[in-house]
Parts: sequence; C-alpha cells; structure tokens
Amino acid sequence: MMDTRELPRHGTLSAPAARAAPSLLTWAVLFLLIVAALVAFEWNMLANVNREVSDFAANSLLIQDAKRLHLIYGNYSRVGFNHPGPAILYVLAFGELVFHDWLHLVPSPFSGQLLGGILYNAAWMVLVCALVRRITGALVPALMFTALLVLGAAMSAYSIINGIWFPHLYVFPYAAMIVAIAPLVYGRTDTLKALAVSSGFLVNGHASFIPMLGVALIVVLAANYIVSRRDRTHRVLTRAWFDRNRTEVRIACGILFLFFVPLLIATVTEWPGPLWDYIKFGRGNKGNKPLEALKFVGTYWRLGQASMWPLLAVPLLAVALFKDAKVDADRSAFVRGTRALAVAFLAATVAVLYYAKVGVDDLHQDYVAVFYYTVPAMCVALVVLYACRSLGNRVGSVAAGVLAAAALAGAAHVERPTPMYEVFYNQPGVVGLYDKLRALPGEGRIVLDLDQDMRTWGVVWGNTLGLQAHAKRQHVDLVCVNQGWHISNTKPGQCRPEEVEHNRRYFVQQVDAPNVARGEPDVEMFGLALYRKDAPPRPFAYLTVKEAPDYFRRILGKGWSTVEGDFVWSNGHVAEINLPADPARGRMLTLDLGSFIPNGEIRMTVQAFANGRPAGTATFNFIEIRHRFTLDLGAGATAPQHIELRIDNPTSPKQFDLSPDTRLLGVSLYGIRKDNP
Repeated sequence: MMDTRELPRHGTLSAPAARAAPSLLTWAVLFLLIVAALVAFEWNMLANVNREVSDFAANSLLIQDAKRLHLIYGNYSRVGFNHPGPAILYVLAFGELVFHDWLHLVPSPFSGQLLGGILYNAAWMVLVCALVRRITGALVPALMFTALLVLGAAMSAYSIINGIWFPHLYVFPYAAMIVAIAPLVYGRTDTLKALAVSSGFLVNGHASFIPMLGVALIVVLAANYIVSRRDRTHRVLTRAWFDRNRTEVRIACGILFLFFVPLLIATVTEWPGPLWDYIKFGRGNKGNKPLEALKFVGTYWRLGQASMWPLLAVPLLAVALFKDAKVDADRSAFVRGTRALAVAFLAATVAVLYYAKVGVDDLHQDYVAVFYYTVPAMCVALVVLYACRSLGNRVGSVAAGVLAAAALAGAAHVERPTPMYEVFYNQPGVVGLYDKLRALPGEGRIVLDLDQDMRTWGVVWGNTLGLQAHAKRQHVDLVCVNQGWHISNTKPGQCRPEEVEHNRRYFVQQVDAPNVARGEPDVEMFGLALYRKDAPPRPFAYLTVKEAPDYFRRILGKGWSTVEGDFVWSNGHVAEINLPADPARGRMLTLDLGSFIPNGEIRMTVQAFANGRPAGTATFNFIEIRHRFTLDLGAGATAPQHIELRIDNPTSPKQFDLSPDTRLLGVSLYGIRKDNP
C-alpha cells in the first residue's frame, strides 16, 4: 500500500482514491478481464490445429525440453548462439503443457503456447498498471496510462498484442522495467522486486539487455545523486541507504540471481560457455556512427507508420514538470513520481542510443529495438495524465476513465492484420513431410544437407525446423542437420561424424522447376525437394513450357497470359486447359505450378475441375509458393479433358506497389508430368 503521507495534498485527481491500494482481488479481476479480451480477439488462431515452422518451431524444440524442466538455454540468436536464459520459453512451455497436454482446452500444442503468451502479456499490463497507481495514487488514471501504452503498442505493430515472436515478447516487460526503475531516482525501493523480475525476463530473452540495463541504471543513479544533494538520506550509493534498505535490496538481488542460474550452469558445464560467445560478438562488432544511431532511435517515435507526433509529448512534459517543480515538488508524491518517470524515459533513450551505437550490427533491422516503442507511447500517456490532473479530482477522474475506455476501444479497432508471421503458425504440410520421411527405408537418423542459397534459405531452414519440432513432439529422433546447421536447429540436432559417414543422406532444396540434370526428387513435400546422395538421378518426367512453348499455346484456353519463357501466368479467377484425347494418359495428372504470393498475409486456394467434376484442391501461401498439383481425372482419363482451375484470391503486383503490372496473377504453369500412372 502506498504511504498516504507521500500522496498529493491538493490539485490531483488521485486524492480521493488514494486512501487504500486496490486489493489482490481487484488485480486478479483486471488480469482475467484482459485475458478474456485477448482470447476473444485471437480465438480463431487459438482454435486452429496449428503446426508451427521457422522461429516458432525453433522455440518449440527448446520448449519440449522446458516441459521436462531440462532447459537451461535461451532462445536462439541469428548470429549463432543462445541468449542467456529460458524464462520466456518456460512461460510458453507452461501454456502448452497446461492448456493442451493437461486440460485439452486448445486443439494443438502451439495453440497452448499462444494462450501462454496471452497470459504473459496480460500479467505485464497489470504490473504496469499497479506500478503507475503508486504514482497517481488512484486506479482509474493508472488504467488510462496503461490503456494508452497498449494503444501505442497496437499502433506501432499489432503483433505486439497478439503474437509470440520474441522481439515482441520483450515489449511489455520492458515497459514494466522502465516504470519500476523510476522510483530509484528518489531512493525508493518499493518497486525493486518488480524491477528484478522484469529485468530478469529481459536479460534471459536477449543478451543486449545486460549492457542496456546497466546504462539505464547509471543514468537513474546520476539523477538520484543530483536530486539528493539537499537530503542525502535518499542517496542510493551510500552505506546508510543500503543499511536502511538491506532487506529489499537482498530480495531483489536474489530474484535477479535466479534468472542467471541457467547461464551459470551452461558456462560451467560448457566452459567458456555462452558468456564467451557474447564477448566475442561484442569485440567483433564495429559499431555505428552517432548520427546513424540517432536516426535509428528516432524511427521508433513514429509509433509505426504514424508521423512523429509523439515527439510533441517531450516539450509538453518538460513544461509540466518545470511548472510543478516550482510549485509543489517538495510536497507532491505525484510530481516526484512523474519526474522520476521522465528520468526513466531519458535513461531508456540513452541506453538504446548506446545499444544502437555499439551493439546493433545492422541498423536496417529495426525489429531489434521494437521494445523501445514503449517510451514514446508512455511519454504521450504521461502528458495526458498531467492534463487530466489539471482538471481537478472529480472531473479529472471522469476524463481519465473516458480516455481509458477510448484508448482500449482504439486498440481493439486498430487495423488488425494477422501477425506478419502468422503464416508460420499453421503449416499442416509439415505432417505430410514427416510421414514421407518416416516411411523411407533404412535405419538411424536421416542426414540432411540444407541448400544454403540465401534466396530460398528461409523456406528450407524454416520448414526443416518445422519437421524437427513435429518429430520431437512424436518422440522420434528422425533427422539431423549436417550442412546448413544453425544453432536454431539445436545442438542435439546436429549430425555426428559417424552419422554423416554411414546414414541415409539427402540434399534439401526448395521445390523449384524440374531440373533435367538433377532429375526427380526422391521426396517432394511441403515446399521441399530431397535428393538422395550418391544415388543415380531419377528420370526427368515433365513436359515444360520452356521446351515446348507451342504445345502449351495450343492447350491453354481462357484465363492465361502469354508464355514468358519458363512459365505462363494465369490472369483472373479462372484458367482453362484443354487436353486432347490420349490413350496413354493415366488417371492422375500432375501440373507443376507456382503462385503469386507477395507477402505472408496472402493465401490462395485453387480448385480443379476436370470435365466439370471436382478433381482436387491445392493451397498456396508464403511458405508453399510452389506445388506439384495432382488432379484426379476419373475413369475417363483418356478422353479429351477440359480442366478448369478456379483461383479464389488472384492479386495484382500493382496492388502491392511491386510493379505497374495490373494483371490478377494467380498460378504460374511450368509444366505437365508426362508419365502419370
């Protein structure tokens, strides 16, 4: 409970509500309401039988260990090492274990992870609200502040609200850390536990938070040194302060130490361990120019695609703080709290500038500091908080309540595209790939050499991770990765020398146009083509547009553009193929199709009809752009065939500013298999 002697005595909207802190039941109800709202908004995703790939499959490989309490490593880094700890992974593991494995509330393990992510974000939102209530002395303005923070996050990237990509999972604990570190400006220790917990989650999630938190703490302690010149009893870096606050400091340090235990274990058991990896990376990073770092930090003040209007909050906040500092700073807990928050915002900005200057290896990757969106959002929230306070107790409280409701409604109605990475959530093709590899003859793990062509690496790497994660959930050690292995595939997933020497070995590439020299793949599924090493190539069996353009001009009917070398595009919602009678034609006909999928949000379904009868359905998305689409022609396969491809979602390159091309592109036809059974 907040000490009432520190509450504002006049001119605040919080005085009537400051007599008692909200009960634990109040916070529990708030938490459940937030969870219910997020579940309602994201129910379609939760209700899917999800099969994850890419980053999320990489996390699932670790989460399977976390479910058995065996995980000591953090999430993987793109630069080749694991981050300091598994705290967030254990939260996601909790979601999968409890909501899927035990309670069966969701239909797939990954849906359980999504639900765990909702609980995680809701908990941080409640913590931010509770911390701000200590400053305002009342719940309603704290709710307004938190609602504006959520609105700012939604405006910057809605995936922060409804996704579980790790850069987005840092956002709300980072906001909690900023608010929790602020009271140290005045030597207060009542938020140290919250500071320890939020810092622990951040450090576990990404090694860069270690130096950033250090820089932020230095700035806050410098501010504490300045404001405690008249009253040194509140100066943090003194023995008297530590003696007075020994218990709180010890508890906070103990909590933070727990988050470093996995890192210490990994360092001792694998000396010199992850710490040495972080040091080597830091030494090898050349850093960036100060102006480049400043521009990088400035991008986050746009709150996504909006203008730089949040910057207006800075001078407004400065004016309000200066006015209050002259009038009643010595008497108002509200003023001291808001001044401390302003210092914390400054500290966070200096820390991110430092990170951008010396720690970011590629400033074009703006996701690396997406957590910093919280600072401009909270600056705006603090200015609005001051505005409500200036209206007086009753009117200010009503205004804060109205604004809180409006901000939440705004967050709910911000254009809500599916997360930019939802395409990686649900790829059922991974099950078919697993089944095909499981059916291959032979013993031991299948050795995979991944094609490292950067143009197709995302699909090859991401789909292989999906295969590994699905196999691990089935408790089957099916494959290992030799060439193209990355830490994301986990160390146990790396092939041993004896496996490379003796086991079945396949080269893996993205499904592409048939290659005469390479021949037919031994396995083709889920956007991947696997070729057995040291085996003679299987005969090439496609008649292609490239080698027989005149033949394709004869058989292509309505809905096709002109032949473009290797392929021909469909144009519109329907494309027709007219095949003459052929006594040698088998019942199954395979078309080699590509698709126009400009981004991860686009999905396209193609239904095939042969002489008016349904003949099959194929689905294309950002992961499976290429398909060998097999149609069932029925008993009369040798007769003339009128094939109609109905495309549900053709799109134009111009629609996505990719080119002036206004055609509604659907599928691209590369060839027809010649020897269908």
